[in-house]
Amino acid sequence: MKRPKTEARAEDERIGELQEWLQRSKQQDLEAFHQLYQRYSKRILNYIYRMTGSVADAEDLTQETFVSAFQNLKKLKDDGKFESWLFTIARNNVYQQFRKKQIPVGSLDAGGEEERSEYERIAAPVRDPQEEALYSELQHVVNEVIEELPEKYREVFVLSAIQHYDYKRISEIVGRSLASVKTDIHRARLRVRDRVKRYLGQSS
Repeated sequence: MKRPKTEARAEDERIGELQEWLQRSKQQDLEAFHQLYQRYSKRILNYIYRMTGSVADAEDLTQETFVSAFQNLKKLKDDGKFESWLFTIARNNVYQQFRKKQIPVGSLDAGGEEERSEYERIAAPVRDPQEEALYSELQHVVNEVIEELPEKYREVFVLSAIQHYDYKRISEIVGRSLASVKTDIHRARLRVRDRVKRYLGQSS
């Protein structure tokens, strides 16, 4: 199925804009790199937050990710893989920090309930009080089960279900085979689905 011309044109313009920013950024153009930061920082922040459970760590590691990207941008040979490359830097920063601290990734103690709930309200749609209460409870259950997933399941689940990347892009980010990524996403989804079903069954 072909995309509408207006949609295809918008995508071409987006790609052209991205390539221009990347080329200028490789020449140490801070204004161009700021445009890249504006486009990708929220996704990187969300990914790191989901991996660590801490707003403070997510903010610090997001900054570190973009500083590292700016310093090493000339090493990127294929501009079309910038997004995957950026997420790989973020992923490496997460694991490096927690190896230093010797704290499990996604520790439930990494961020307090108040810190987490405030962050999650940023993009939350407006609901009536009853809907908000139900959503908040369900969101808490989903967050808990994501944090309880083994690391290799958690990272691919976050990239798939939350960041909405396809299998190929996730494979590039985590440096694993396509088959391994597909299997782990499937297993992670089954665990999350089972936990949510059990919660809904208890609540009915």
